[in-house]
Amino acid sequence: MKYLCVCQGGNVRSVTLAYILKYERGLDALACGWEPNTSETKEMLYNWADKIIVMEAGFVNKIPETHRSKVLVCDVGPDRWGHSMDSDLGNVIRRKLDEVSITR
Repeated sequence: MKYLCVCQGGNVRSVTLAYILKYERGLDALACGWEPNTSETKEMLYNWADKIIVMEAGFVNKIPETHRSKVLVCDVGPDRWGHSMDSDLGNVIRRKLDEVSITR
């Protein structure tokens, strides 16, 4: 299973989630920002992913309709951490992952 982790900028929340999925859970994961990437890049990544995890519920509408069946929500709220791998952010994500169905 391949996971695409999506937040606004692709530098804090999605990077931390991708790290946790990859290095703590042994899953294939990449981070992506819906804002800075081109439509072509996002489409390539959406096609690559088996599941797309958005970091806020409101980000579901940033995913094209054709890929929404792949979307899972790991709502950690707006970025208040400012940098990836913040220990508080990691703990919030780990708690939220318990609510999201993540399988190999």
